[in-house]
Amino acid sequence: MKASLKKAYKLYEDFRESTPKKLHRVIFRKPKSLMAMGHLRAVSYDTTRGGKTELYKHTFAPGSRPILCASEDGWLFLVGGRYEVTERGIVDLDGQDREIE
Repeated sequence: MKASLKKAYKLYEDFRESTPKKLHRVIFRKPKSLMAMGHLRAVSYDTTRGGKTELYKHTFAPGSRPILCASEDGWLFLVGGRYEVTERGIVDLDGQDREIE
């Protein structure tokens, strides 16, 4: 298993509190250009953690907001921002890459 796939697998296990039942390969081409739609204030998503499906919403801190962009073929991308995805979910970072509580 490639190192990047191992990291994704481990992040899935830590965040979802279970092992993946199957893997899906997603193939997309890196866009040559993007259209910036604006800063993303929040993201909400359904996910299963610990066997229970719930709606999660993360509101980005003002200095951590990524830019929501779209490719010419309609794919969405988050560009920039100061955050990381951990076993706890999306965590905002300050200018020194420290977690914002």
